[in-house]
Amino acid sequence: MTSGGPVPRRVADPHPDAARALGELWIAVTEAGGAVDFVAGWDPGEIRDLAAATIEEVRSGTARMLVLGAETDPDGTVFLVRGTGIAAHRADVQRLMVRPGLQGRGLGSVLLAAAVAEGAGMGVEMLTLGARGGTALPAFYAARGFVEYGRLPRGVRLSAEDARDVHLFVHPLR
Repeated sequence: MTSGGPVPRRVADPHPDAARALGELWIAVTEAGGAVDFVAGWDPGEIRDLAAATIEEVRSGTARMLVLGAETDPDGTVFLVRGTGIAAHRADVQRLMVRPGLQGRGLGSVLLAAAVAEGAGMGVEMLTLGARGGTALPAFYAARGFVEYGRLPRGVRLSAEDARDVHLFVHPLR
């Protein structure tokens, strides 16, 4: 990151309004065509419910949240979920989102770099993630040091006629 640029911060104890704010960001990203668990036109209530569950994971310590801007009005977010048991040496990068009006300014790269740094600080050996095929996301992650190691054919179904591969990535940290 350059001096004076945006700096994501870790949220350990989410504000009581964080779930609402995350839900609104998530709905905006989804409606703008973002590839984060849903597709445009999805039931906003279901998105809000998953946002609330995600914030509860942060509260419980199961997930780590990094945010750009205020957690009650985020410009972007990304989450890390550490594996358990025999997978405790890795963490999964999840739900990287940037507010639609701010996309194209490098904020996704800033959030991803912060996730890599957070993962290193957690002491994990690698980060993993899945990216929806048919989007620019696989190239985005590959250009930022993530290595594709496989694909889950037709791993997500966007509609009855549209199933996409999920590209599986790893980023070694040591």
